[in-house]
Amino acid sequence: MSSHKKKRNKKLLNPPPLFPLSTANLSLPHDLLLNCIGRLSRLYYPTLSLVCKSYRSLIASPDLYTTRSLLNRTESCLYVCLQLSPDSNPRWFTLSRRPNRTLARNKKLSDYLLVPVTSPHVTSLRSSSVAVGSDIYEIGGLISGVHSSSVSVLDCRSNSWRQAPNMQVGRSFPSANVIDGKILVKGGLELKDVNSSKWVEVFDPNTQNWTTVSFTCGSKEWQSEDDNGTARRSSSFCLIDDVSYCFDNRKLKWFDDKVGGWKFVTGLEGVPKCLLGFNTSCHVHLADYGGKMVVLWDRHDRSSNCHGRTIWCAVLALERCSSEEISGTVEWSEAVLKVPNSFEFVHVLAAIV
Repeated sequence: MSSHKKKRNKKLLNPPPLFPLSTANLSLPHDLLLNCIGRLSRLYYPTLSLVCKSYRSLIASPDLYTTRSLLNRTESCLYVCLQLSPDSNPRWFTLSRRPNRTLARNKKLSDYLLVPVTSPHVTSLRSSSVAVGSDIYEIGGLISGVHSSSVSVLDCRSNSWRQAPNMQVGRSFPSANVIDGKILVKGGLELKDVNSSKWVEVFDPNTQNWTTVSFTCGSKEWQSEDDNGTARRSSSFCLIDDVSYCFDNRKLKWFDDKVGGWKFVTGLEGVPKCLLGFNTSCHVHLADYGGKMVVLWDRHDRSSNCHGRTIWCAVLALERCSSEEISGTVEWSEAVLKVPNSFEFVHVLAAIV
């Protein structure tokens, strides 16, 4: 093969990046640079932040997210908290595009990865989490065996942590929901506080205040967690656009009040066999991903002689075909992270950034 053809083939295997990363771009006017980066998907930001301190500072800047909002470029960003043995402190990861994607031995590398959120933080065991806009609230938990009233906030724009005002009472693995932009938290109290008037609290992110709510208010949101036959705390359950979904017996099912019974999601061509196969030992976690569904599961990593596992991720687009049918389409499905044999999904949720 001629040297000219070799150079041409090398260029094909190593295409230019989507966005030029040379430091020469830093000489562009600030507003123009914000406009350019603001148009990129957030999936590329973890890679861009590695280029230099100036890019890292720009990506964490509130100005960038104001620009993204004006450009209508906000999107759902996936965050996953994992308990990885032997580390007792759970770690947070976010979904990102793989940098410098190439072809190796005719085998395509995955396009997506779970990358660590490097901001230092200690996640409480048995905490609960919810997303409000671009913030993820980590609520309560156990600290040295004691129910905690602490509330930590992950700012998903800068991937940095801050403290929010404490709850009025300590809670371990409480039930938490977001309703009309406010966080409602119930249960998880110590035995001595079970009959407390503070069984339910509500937090207003705008005023930064916690208030007590009467549990007898009859609100639909506080119905039994097991009212439709599936424990809502289960990682194999999620709620998307008022429709309940669960992964049960290697099948994806859905339920709403209008139908009144569980039905199978149709379609799903392209769902990996390793998810729908006969391996019942894997963990499966469902979550709302901006109206789509993200499915996370694990399987043995054969390349490491079964001393580890690989987390896989699939994104499903859901379509209501009729009152009796919901169809799912697999947009992509790939391996995103290698983990030890002993691990656990702690939190999986999406923030709007």
